[in-house]
Amino acid sequence: MFVRPHLILRVAACLSAACLSASCNTSDARAQQALENYQVAAAANDLPGARRALLELVRAKDDVSEYWVELGKIQASLGDYGDAYFAFSRAYELNRGNTELLSLLTQFALRSGDIALAKSRAKDLAVLAPNDPWVKLSAGWSAVSESRFDEANAAADALLATTPFDPSATLLKARALIGLHREPEAVELLQRQVQEQPSDSSSLDLLARAYEHRLDWKNAAAAALKLQQLKPADRETSLLLIRSAFLSGNEKLGLAASKNVLKPNAEIGLIREVLDLWNSYWTSTERVREAGKLANAAEGLDRKLAYAAFLARTGGVAEAINLSAGAATLPVSAETAEANAVLADAWSRTPKLADAKRRLDAVIAFDPGNATALRSRAELELRTGNADAAVLDAQKLVTVLPQSAGDRLLLARSFAAAGKDRWADRTLWAAFQDIPGDEKIFAALAQSRKGSSEAVQKIREEFARQRDRKLNQGLL
Repeated sequence: MFVRPHLILRVAACLSAACLSASCNTSDARAQQALENYQVAAAANDLPGARRALLELVRAKDDVSEYWVELGKIQASLGDYGDAYFAFSRAYELNRGNTELLSLLTQFALRSGDIALAKSRAKDLAVLAPNDPWVKLSAGWSAVSESRFDEANAAADALLATTPFDPSATLLKARALIGLHREPEAVELLQRQVQEQPSDSSSLDLLARAYEHRLDWKNAAAAALKLQQLKPADRETSLLLIRSAFLSGNEKLGLAASKNVLKPNAEIGLIREVLDLWNSYWTSTERVREAGKLANAAEGLDRKLAYAAFLARTGGVAEAINLSAGAATLPVSAETAEANAVLADAWSRTPKLADAKRRLDAVIAFDPGNATALRSRAELELRTGNADAAVLDAQKLVTVLPQSAGDRLLLARSFAAAGKDRWADRTLWAAFQDIPGDEKIFAALAQSRKGSSEAVQKIREEFARQRDRKLNQGLL
């Protein structure tokens, strides 16, 4: 949402009045220049420029509530919600009778997940504007946070009685229904909502999550595809779309969604996340060909190495060697460490095991925290019967990447291969607690308890709770 022209005029009027009353002193002159810069940026729809101008404006005149309001709106439009909250808070300090500001502060507190602050703001808001919907919404989400889903549902119903398709109230009711184990009703409610209001991204987001929660991958992919059209730059939506598409068997959609984010200059972490999804959910040999094409188009060595690491593990060893060999010079240095690690990992999947081991040793001697080298050497040690050494490398790897489910499982396998079943079990249990809702960790832990149906059932119940909690993350 950009600043409306009439608001610019209002700011201009306030400043003009200030200039007239104070004979335009130096502070007013700076403010006047900032206002002019703001108007130019606003006319050009230049949000960053408008923000810079408004920051100059509040530096020159920090005691005018309206200026802080406009700054808060710009910050919110740019996604800087913490700075937006600060700006609105400052505006409210200057004008405590403004119920619109108090309502905004309540919304921001709630959307940031700070339920306690939202309740505090809503309490003040209830005194000044008892019928403001954010009073009931705050109470409802507070009830959700405490698993009082009946109360949350009642609060949502009260709002929907007067505004049937209100997005915030619909979202609250849907989440309450899910908490009450009435998920089909929640899905039906959200389906009606997005049909009536196709631009309601929050409801569409929860609908996609609900489908994911039910393992309904075809509908999850369809919902995520619509959501991506509303939020094309949203990382989590893109990853959900890719995952859901492959799990539903729609490889064409999965590949198209992947290519949509795997641009030549894509962020390296995002490249790795997408390739991890390919590794887990796309079994076709086409993934090797496509990864090779994307690697050749990628800008910069680091991006090419991310593809090479994937290719080495999925049957594209020759391509991985071609991509990494030129940069894998000796002696190992900060610039060549990753290339050497990727090359050695590719060699480890050929008869050149001794060369791979020597190169991995050299990388780790230079950089003891190189995750690619630690992972590759641990796997090589497992394949060659040196499980105790694999345990040591896998432990170091987990220290470097504590949130990597695959590396936790590698450590558990290493312990098991070394005959240390108790430590393998502890590793799986710790991973289950530290990385909640991960299907592979759950499957491995359940398999380790297969001798006890009661133990498996308890793990299933805890996994279900983890997935329920995951449904809440980022919901507001």
